[in-house]
Amino acid sequence: MRRLPLPFLPLLFVGCQFSASCGGKNLDMEKGRAFVSTALESSVGQKPSTVTCPDKVAIAKDATFECTAAFGTATAKVAIVQTDDTGAVSVTSVTGVLIAAKLEKEIADSLGKRLDSHVTVSCGDRIRPAVAGDTFLCEAKDAQGGTGKVRVTVEDATGKVAWAAVPNEAPAPPVESPDVAPAPAPAGAAGATGLD
Repeated sequence: MRRLPLPFLPLLFVGCQFSASCGGKNLDMEKGRAFVSTALESSVGQKPSTVTCPDKVAIAKDATFECTAAFGTATAKVAIVQTDDTGAVSVTSVTGVLIAAKLEKEIADSLGKRLDSHVTVSCGDRIRPAVAGDTFLCEAKDAQGGTGKVRVTVEDATGKVAWAAVPNEAPAPPVESPDVAPAPAPAGAAGATGLD
């Protein structure tokens, strides 16, 4: 089984920061929620339905806080650090969700190298919860039209997964009719078939 360390979002947020100061001693959390929503939409391709952050966060360099962002049944936990003492903040990690586009690309690239062919992969829901132990199937297709399934197992909330190609089921062999006529029924057993 192929393991993919896929904590997708933290890598995409490097350098993604903004100033959430409103000139006082606390961060402007309205700006903070808007920042999280915009950053997630840019990275995931979908705007969260809601973003929830603490109501009040004091400005302090290196202090951290967490927001949550809902995408239907999936909820992302967004860790944020204050990078200075004037209200600049940066996203350090996003956990709790799997992003289909990132997963599909990782699997397609790996299968494509192995098969020496262009491969496309479709994993269904664009954003899904990252719950350890959950499994789901993705559909893979190569440039020659061959298709197959890939079983993905979620290993933890950071988005680490393991995946393996599901072997194609061999078609059942056709039932052949016997070449020999059935033996006649013994005398006195008219209608007997031998299946009773």
